[in-house]
Amino acid sequence: MKTRNVMAVLSGMLLGVSFLAHAQAEWPTRPVRVIIPFPAGGQLDSVIRLVTEKLSPVLGQPIVAENRTGADGNIGTQLVARSAADGYTWLAQSAPYTIQASLRPQALGFSTRDFQPVINLGTSSFVLVVPTTLGIKTLEEFVAYAKARPGQLSYAGSAVGTTVHLSTEMFQHAAGTKMLMIPYPGIPPALTDLVTGRTQFMSVGLIAGLPLIRAGKLTPLAVLDPERHPLLPDVPTTAEKGYPKVTLKTWFGLLMPATTPRNIVQRINAEMTKIAQSPEVLARYQSMGVDPVKPQGPEAFDASLKSEIERWTAIIKEANIKAD
Repeated sequence: MKTRNVMAVLSGMLLGVSFLAHAQAEWPTRPVRVIIPFPAGGQLDSVIRLVTEKLSPVLGQPIVAENRTGADGNIGTQLVARSAADGYTWLAQSAPYTIQASLRPQALGFSTRDFQPVINLGTSSFVLVVPTTLGIKTLEEFVAYAKARPGQLSYAGSAVGTTVHLSTEMFQHAAGTKMLMIPYPGIPPALTDLVTGRTQFMSVGLIAGLPLIRAGKLTPLAVLDPERHPLLPDVPTTAEKGYPKVTLKTWFGLLMPATTPRNIVQRINAEMTKIAQSPEVLARYQSMGVDPVKPQGPEAFDASLKSEIERWTAIIKEANIKAD
């Protein structure tokens, strides 16, 4: 009798494992959703929608992109952290993910341990800009202008702890300027007010800022890169201007809940790598100001995120940046 009971239990366990393996092998059998925790029209939104549109026919299922904004990206991130780890809910993220983990690790409602990095799809540079109507052409001119008006100028920001905020505060710490941040619910409205002169300065991602630079509405003062960017070859770097520590590249990546089956993570990494390296997407990347990255597995992406958290922790401490 006992033997039969043991056999029945083992049989049930094997059946369960077989069913799970079959379910994973058949994945996906229904639409997948990717949560973008920032407003539509931003850098991350543009990259993720471009790649997932190409991925959907490969998987044979719709991939629905949802913008779940609020709390500096933390609302959408919490949603995915609490979702089932079945491969049907993904998280699109960028540099704010590692910044928040460095700036307010105890107040997020989630941890980086709740996620499994899948792939880094590309990176993008940041550029310091002013409205063309301000009449300033160089970074030296702007620093002198700002220092002559301490506390009187404002810069367009999105929220405390975002790349826009942190990169500007890095610059202020290095240059010795004192500007006030005017927070906006997203990059598009921040740029609208910057162009009209309601704010006087912004550190903006190249993807978002490039069209306005090309249209002559924003003047680029410096790129936050060690080397000049090919799309703005005449614009100097912050290093050239005497601020070698003021550098920033954001990344555009995909994460899933931590216990998502590994075969799903590996498959998406492989399929998205093919798409991101395709001539069509590379051409779109170039026009958008996105720099492709060398193909890497989830483990390498995980390691780079941990390294970035360490870097931001040091920057935040050195510049004495507070969460609130």
